[in-house]
Amino acid sequence: MPKINVLNIPNYYCSYYHFGLEQLADLRYTPNQEFAHLNNKPFLVIEYQGKIAVIENDDPIGVDKKSYDACDLYFATNKLLAREDYNWSKVNSIYPHYSINNCWEYLRLFGVNGALNIGAKEFLRQWYILYRRPDFINMGRRHLEGNYVFFAGSIWKKEPWANQIRADFVIACQSNPLINFEGGMNPRSDGDLCGLPLSVMDKRYTPGDFAEKSSRSVIGFSNPAVLDAVSWRLAEYWNYSCFVLGFPFKIDMPTLPEHGKHMHYVQDSAEFTEVLTFVMKNSSYREKVSQGGKDFFESNCLPKIQAKRILDLLENS
Repeated sequence: MPKINVLNIPNYYCSYYHFGLEQLADLRYTPNQEFAHLNNKPFLVIEYQGKIAVIENDDPIGVDKKSYDACDLYFATNKLLAREDYNWSKVNSIYPHYSINNCWEYLRLFGVNGALNIGAKEFLRQWYILYRRPDFINMGRRHLEGNYVFFAGSIWKKEPWANQIRADFVIACQSNPLINFEGGMNPRSDGDLCGLPLSVMDKRYTPGDFAEKSSRSVIGFSNPAVLDAVSWRLAEYWNYSCFVLGFPFKIDMPTLPEHGKHMHYVQDSAEFTEVLTFVMKNSSYREKVSQGGKDFFESNCLPKIQAKRILDLLENS
């Protein structure tokens, strides 16, 4: 197997790419002080065949200039189209992903050195977060039956639009007689509802419960996340063969999913009621889009496929 040097200690956001790279190469933790500022952050820095790639899995807060200058290629999950720095020459987009359980791989790769570099308490916290995440399985294809829809979302103080459209989706599902809905918005620990009605509030779900219920949902709503980032739930929904409903992306992807083939786009939350009714009444369209989304996931988003694309681009850079 080829060798890859991992130059920093990523946090749990990067578990999907760690898992994918490990399927293709022998990973070795080789700390590099030039990238120490990215330890325990949503960045995975690798060296392959003498070239360095930075894989950024953060919200779109901007390119990390220090690591950008030191690398050969820079990959960003949320390559925001409107930000100038995400259009710099070395920045590449990558496909959606989500955090998974690779706690034992994390422990094996970083071990004592990892605990010494980021502190034993934080190292164990990261390990436990990974432990509670769902294992990655490329789920078998599911043919959508029934009318169960699950959605749960957090309330973000600085994202009123994202909060409102998710609340609008919950209300549209709650009021639709064709849907057996479970979920709602997760209450904040400070009790602040951020202007949302009490009727959309539900409870917090463990990562395991969230994954299990999402895997049974007929419809998956891929809402914009913080700062217009792509939500982790998008790749999960595709993996579960859900019919995916969402807004047009404000980030770049190597290939954009097509409306009516891989997912269904809406422009405004006022469309939810009509679209949900249409989807629930039209099983052939529901099936077409759900299977198209699964096709998109298996062609582009599997951990091993994403890792191979990164290595191929790096090798040819």
